[in-house]
Amino acid sequence: MTNNENCCEDEFTFPKWLNEAFFQNVLQNVESEVAEITNLELKPGTLKNDNYASVLFRSKVTYRLQSQPTQEKVSSFILKVEPFMEGNKKELMQNYSLFDTEITMYTKVLPIIEKVLRQYGDNTILGPKLIACSTTAPSYVIFEDLALKGYTTIGYRHPNLEEMKFTLLKLAKLHAISYKLCKEEKDNIITTLNKGSMNSTDPNTFPFVKYSIGFLKEILSERDDLKQYVPHIASVEHLLCKRSIDMFNEAGSGKRDGIFVLNHGDFHLKNIMIQKNEDKLTDVKLLDYQISIFGSPAIDLHYAFTMMFSPEMRRDHYDELLYFYITNFQDTLRKTEYKGHIPTHIEIRQELAKHRYWGLFLLLCFLLFNYTFVDENKDIADVVENAEILRKELEDPKLLDELREQLPKFLYNGYFEL
Repeated sequence: MTNNENCCEDEFTFPKWLNEAFFQNVLQNVESEVAEITNLELKPGTLKNDNYASVLFRSKVTYRLQSQPTQEKVSSFILKVEPFMEGNKKELMQNYSLFDTEITMYTKVLPIIEKVLRQYGDNTILGPKLIACSTTAPSYVIFEDLALKGYTTIGYRHPNLEEMKFTLLKLAKLHAISYKLCKEEKDNIITTLNKGSMNSTDPNTFPFVKYSIGFLKEILSERDDLKQYVPHIASVEHLLCKRSIDMFNEAGSGKRDGIFVLNHGDFHLKNIMIQKNEDKLTDVKLLDYQISIFGSPAIDLHYAFTMMFSPEMRRDHYDELLYFYITNFQDTLRKTEYKGHIPTHIEIRQELAKHRYWGLFLLLCFLLFNYTFVDENKDIADVVENAEILRKELEDPKLLDELREQLPKFLYNGYFEL
């Protein structure tokens, strides 16, 4: 294969253990008899900026079965492997239980949630089919190749409004069924998922978390129309990370006086694939359940605002999309005959207000990535790891223009109140 600058750099280094013997074992999960591999192709699994926390490969395996020795078969798989090359990525991600969480999600949690949906005639599928997995270092998960079913990644763009609603519909169902199960069953595996992006390790080990707000205050101070927001940011910045971590620890602490659901945890625009039939959207698959966590729905909803929505959606469609999510969350509970209290629109909005510091933290530290994701000339790894590049990217005129829109809204809605 030839090198491709649009792919992730570490996906051109194939581990020696990804060999024919390895895939011989994988095929045992696909075929009912022994397979003889005749050809194995490995390629990078994602485009640049599609993924950071893991290394993805696409494999094409050509093989013959003993019962059909003259007929060749082909299977294609997506492999997600823990970072194995020495460097910043491996060091930064080592404290996360990414593969333990994802394997639990795919082998235990998602099947339970989908089973409840099936009982009420809902055939929603919440993720790709898991083929094989291992938590023994190096950990890996292997999925069906959704490209064979006509799914494509979103590419270097934001979802459109139809795609966004399809995606939020699945999120609403995931949230609703987990809410129902945890209310109806005292001992539920969902509640054991208590480590997410903010409470698995010190977030300040990431340079973009450590430096973003300080850099942003400097940049805003240099612009006459934006410097008025610097004192407001300065008054609350010491609370943003701490309160966000408190929110992530909330469910595990036993203090459950709010609404609690299973959050996807990394609900951004690169973690979906879309399927179309003659330009008509037929499905959206949610990907990457590596930092799923039981907690307030504000975890996913604030994150979607910052990391999934387009600038236009944040400006013109936020209330519409939130209403769409809440309505489908409520409808799913009604359709599955949940007998308890169904959270109201006001109560869910109160969750978002209660956890406003998480929303503000995301705006100041994460909004940048919403722009990085859709620019093939930028590298998310550089922005995550390199403070100098981070500082430069925070001066992106498009980002600053959106902050001109969003900072007044956050101010007027009380996000800076102590």
